[in-house]
Formats: sequence, structure tokens, C-alpha cells
Amino acid sequence: MNNKLKIISGKYKSRFIQIPDKKNLRPSKAYIRESLFNVLDIHLCNSSLDLFSGSGILSFEAISRGIKKSVLIENDVELVECINKNIQLLDIQDVSVVKQKVEHYLKSCINKSYDIIFIDPPYKTKLLGETLEILKKNNFLESNKYLYFERSKKDSNDYVSYIMDTHLILKDLSIGDVSYTISKNKNL
Repeated sequence: MNNKLKIISGKYKSRFIQIPDKKNLRPSKAYIRESLFNVLDIHLCNSSLDLFSGSGILSFEAISRGIKKSVLIENDVELVECINKNIQLLDIQDVSVVKQKVEHYLKSCINKSYDIIFIDPPYKTKLLGETLEILKKNNFLESNKYLYFERSKKDSNDYVSYIMDTHLILKDLSIGDVSYTISKNKNL
């Protein structure tokens, strides 16, 4: 647990969270987080849902910038423990960490109204497409304000087609080996 990530702006600016040294853990890089939060109008948002939360850095950044309530979904026991330790370290309130597979959470979730939804699944899987399909079928996309998803630059699947009915693409970029998409609800 020697690895650290710095929160780049807001209430917890320059504070660090600890992250475990795990082979498949790819926290969103600072310049991608900066780009994401420069595009979002965070003042319109009160809640976030962080799917495949990993280190939790996207949620910590959102909370630091003013999100009032955040739910993080992660299935890895070690990562859930680490996120909970960082929540305690920063003394953050109104954050829930759910140790569950994303698809199970989404299919059983009653609250479908999250202002921001972050999706950063493991690369080289079908999880991004499956997750977007579940979000679409279960009406999560109707009322959410912003949707962010990350994938490998080598992944050539058309994920935008899942959200075309409900969202406008604000940014669809690649930096290094990462591609990311930021979209906002057409009704916003």
C-alpha cells in the first residue's frame, strides 16, 4: 500500500488516497480527471454512481468538488477495504461502498437517479457494453445528467450507440492507451 493518488481540486485538494499495488488496477490519470471535471457542470450535480470503482479516485474527486452523495460499486474485497479506509481517512460522509458485481447491483437497484455515472471496467472484457446495455434497459440513463466511461484505446467497439437516444457526446478522446467519453443528457 505504498501507492498514492492525489486529489487534484476542491475541498480535499492535494490530499492523497492510498491504493493497493494490484496488477489490473488502472486509476484514472490526473489529466483525464481534470479534463472530465472541467467539462462537467458539477454544480448541477448532487449524486454519483461509480461502477467498477477500483481505487475510488473518480468519486473522491467528485466529492471533493461538491457531490453530496456517492455510491461506489466494487467487487474486489481488497479494493473495497481500501476505499473504506480512504473514506475514514478523509472523514467523508454520505458515501456508500457496495461490494457486489456491477450487473447484480444495477439489476436490483431501486434508486435509478444518479446525476453522474462513472464506468471504468477492466479492459479486454465485454463489461462496458454489458453495463451500458443494463443502464439503458433499466432506465438509469433517462434521468442522469452526465455519463463518463473509460476503455482501452485498442477497443474499437461502438459504445456511443448505447447512449445516442439519451445523451450528447461532449468529449470522446484518447490519451496514451486510454480512450474516454463524456456525455450529458439531452434534456439538460
